[in-house]
Amino acid sequence: MKNHLLIVNVNEMDLIIEKNNQQGALWLGNLRAAQNITKLKENNIKTVITVANNLFISFKQNLNIRHKIFKVEDSEKAQIINHFEEINNEILNGLNHGSVLVHCVAGISRSSACVIAFIMKTHKWTYEKTFYYVKEKRLVINPNRGFKKQLIQYHNILESEIKPKDKPFVECEGYQLGKINSWSKLHKKNVQNPQELIKQLSQNLIKTPVKKIDQLNRTSTPEERQIYRQQLAKKLFVNTFANKSTASISHYSNDNSVLKQKSSDQQTVKIKAFLSMYKKVDMSDMQSERINFENYSQ
Repeated sequence: MKNHLLIVNVNEMDLIIEKNNQQGALWLGNLRAAQNITKLKENNIKTVITVANNLFISFKQNLNIRHKIFKVEDSEKAQIINHFEEINNEILNGLNHGSVLVHCVAGISRSSACVIAFIMKTHKWTYEKTFYYVKEKRLVINPNRGFKKQLIQYHNILESEIKPKDKPFVECEGYQLGKINSWSKLHKKNVQNPQELIKQLSQNLIKTPVKKIDQLNRTSTPEERQIYRQQLAKKLFVNTFANKSTASISHYSNDNSVLKQKSSDQQTVKIKAFLSMYKKVDMSDMQSERINFENYSQ
């Protein structure tokens, strides 16, 4: 039985990222590509990055080519990951001044690993996605097993460096805090911390009616009774959570021990003292609102 050999036509270098209005193109190739002055000029390559050991390449000064060498063996034990950040910076800097060629001896393992690392960082892609993207551009790429493991490790490092955006203390959409929202609309966009929450609630949650009712009598109208109930409810809220001063509000946020020192019996007596003058307010609702707010603040 005859053995059939698969012949692959390998280019000296292949275009990985096309140039745009801001930056040059990124090329990946072999030693011959770096020695082909004609092609370097044709493709406006101003930076050549060599990732290999025991290679001696030099460019004449009149060519105006910036040359960087990173001595790395094509070995599974070689720590190519230690060079990724520096090579990334060199590629990025080179792209700002023209096109860049990254090469090794064959353009298969070392140089491809560096190009993959660069695209992983700049595009925030996974190793697998980046590998197949580069392979579509240059079919012969194949980082050795050690380099592949290091590329996956590098992806994990890049992912850990991406810090999640700080979320506001209170979500604006669909926000609900027990039954407190039923009193009035909270200015949600300005709420960022417990102190601000208490301040917003004490100022805007229960708006004081224009008409003030000091006391009720037998001739009081239903409207006056409702206004009086609102006044008592606001007074209850402010006395319970705001404590009349900014210092006490801050102390409430940092140390909830003041509220915890009050027994449940004492809190119930205080609520009864405020609400016993009208019957339409459900005692259990007011108590649950207090508990919901305390749990939220903690």
